[in-house]
Amino acid sequence: MHKRNRSTPEMDYAAIASRLVRFEGSTDYMYLCTGGEVTVGVGHAVFSESYACALKWRGTPAAAIVTEDWTRVKAATMGLAASQYRNLTQCRMDAGDIDKLLDADIAAVEKQLSLRLPVWEKYPESAREALFDMAFNLGLMGLLKYYKMLVACGRGDWTIAAQESWRHGISDERNHETAALFNACSVAAWGKNL
Repeated sequence: MHKRNRSTPEMDYAAIASRLVRFEGSTDYMYLCTGGEVTVGVGHAVFSESYACALKWRGTPAAAIVTEDWTRVKAATMGLAASQYRNLTQCRMDAGDIDKLLDADIAAVEKQLSLRLPVWEKYPESAREALFDMAFNLGLMGLLKYYKMLVACGRGDWTIAAQESWRHGISDERNHETAALFNACSVAAWGKNL
């Protein structure tokens, strides 16, 4: 799993990956996510046919087959369970390659957070994990729309951050878990990390 060579405290990458797999799922074929993007693995967006062809698929299928899969999935009905897209595709991805995509995605989201919200690295670990989950799920620009929550984080007001973290369109279980991560923080922990 992903490791950083930085002086900031490490997050629990195993917990993050486990949470992402639990809430995003892990799918070895292309499907449409709730936002309408072609996706594979653990919430890994496949924005174009050419990108789909560049991914590593089991047995190295011809580019035409990968393109057909991507096109069929992109044209399919949105909002179905991932399993309902399986019969539209021939291409499959090995578990090790899904893990590599997840590792790269975790690194990319962490880098985005560090660049746009550098103070986030000073937050207690559970607050960082909550923000990470939101950034992974919503994208960084989606996370930045949660202005009241981010202001509360800056003040170390984890109760308000928990209340303001509620996302529409995801499971109540995921929202409750994110709120619990914020609520697990304490003012004392915030003060120690400054």
